Amino acid sequence: VFWAESYPAMDFRHGPISICAPGRAVWAFGDVPSGLPENVAQTGAALIHHDLDPLASLIVAQRFAVALATERGLNPDLPRNLTRSVVLP
Repeated sequence: VFWAESYPAMDFRHGPISICAPGRAVWAFGDVPSGLPENVAQTGAALIHHDLDPLASLIVAQRFAVALATERGLNPDLPRNLTRSVVLP
């Protein structure tokens, strides 16, 4: 299992960068702010950025996530603890 979160690029340096470390990845969609690749490199994390339209890059990321889940024996269409509906009290 892996964890993923989405942040605006300009907010990245104000908190999310603190969880960057070797063995972790930062996947950037669209334009990358000046200096951000260097900031990520200093943490030891990998920066993944394609010169594609951001929506096309998102498809690449989703296909990667499905492949990784499948490789780990997980069914991405049946996540644990997921219910068909939420009943509020």
